[in-house]
Amino acid sequence: MKISVITVNRNDSEGLRRTILSVTGQTVRPHEFIVIDGASTDGPADLLKEFSGDITYGVSEPDKGIYNAMNKGVAAASGDWCIFMNAGDTFCSPSVISDVCSSGATADIICGNALILEEPVRRKTPPEEISLRFMYGTALCHQAVFIKTDLLRKRPYAETLKIVSDRKFFLQSLILDNCSYQAVDIDICNYDISGYSAKNRFSSEQEWRSVLETLLPGRILRDYGREAEGALYGTSAYERLFLEIGRRRWRKPVYNLVKGLLSLLSIFIPSARFVKKISK
Repeated sequence: MKISVITVNRNDSEGLRRTILSVTGQTVRPHEFIVIDGASTDGPADLLKEFSGDITYGVSEPDKGIYNAMNKGVAAASGDWCIFMNAGDTFCSPSVISDVCSSGATADIICGNALILEEPVRRKTPPEEISLRFMYGTALCHQAVFIKTDLLRKRPYAETLKIVSDRKFFLQSLILDNCSYQAVDIDICNYDISGYSAKNRFSSEQEWRSVLETLLPGRILRDYGREAEGALYGTSAYERLFLEIGRRRWRKPVYNLVKGLLSLLSIFIPSARFVKKISK
């Protein structure tokens, strides 16, 4: 397998160094290592120079956001598959590339496990089969996915989106275009939850709902969407209230206030404990 590792960065030189060391520490090196920096001011040019022998293509220049930077990385890639290991994220072990190459996986989109770096560390495993139900309510961990380069060129990331362009790509590719998919039981990445999308979950869900409204017919959103949410979170009165608040696009302070009140209720009312699961 010819794998291109693409790393995008903006003002996180410390995280970028960790990611570079993780990539260069692989027992089987990737086909190429591409670093796209968005004109950071905290010293990435020095890192690009320091690791020039390990980085196949590196550039530090202004860009139009994270997905513009990712598209730049894809444009420079020559491998058959790409994986995005952004600044601060690392491979779980030095054998990840070797393990994936020897797994026999050949699908358009190959997904492994992600270790979510929270307390305690949580392993996120991909589903054996992809469905609209899964894609509607959650997402594949981008840093644990190997994507055919041709597919990324055919459908570049939407640069008008700030957070969920990768989710939109997966929904379009796996559900609407029926691209091939394969799950592998390999720990791929340590996912850094200090990134932009992880810190802006409310905005992420609002943007995702906008994407769903654009891509899916209204009848699917009204019927299947509610059914999928009910299957994920249940159908108690408290659960329905929480989901309805999410649909209304209320302002974030109101959203957080109600979630806090429901969390308080969950201490005394067992049926409200779902809030803890949702907030994880």
